[in-house]
Amino acid sequence: MTTRKLLGNIAVICFIIVQLADWVATYDGLIQFGTEIEANPLLRFLMERYDIVFALTSAKLMATIAGSFLHLFNRHLEVASLTLIYTWFALVPWSHALNLQYSF
Repeated sequence: MTTRKLLGNIAVICFIIVQLADWVATYDGLIQFGTEIEANPLLRFLMERYDIVFALTSAKLMATIAGSFLHLFNRHLEVASLTLIYTWFALVPWSHALNLQYSF
């Protein structure tokens, strides 16, 4: 296995882990604060219209599939960049909003 492929595998695994962590943090935030705290208006609409777990799981599943397609087409830099963006703009705000002990 080449170094490039190994780094690509690491990037997509990190991307999936960040998606799972964002699912947990978002769910916890929605339980504590309600759907008003969700910043994505489309996702908030779907959560209010349908079940929160269904809408959130569907969104995270679609993001994971999209990241996996990028990995499949050797777009590893994009996957790594999206992982950092999700961490900075999704997990960091949730960690502050939820007052997590191990916040970023």
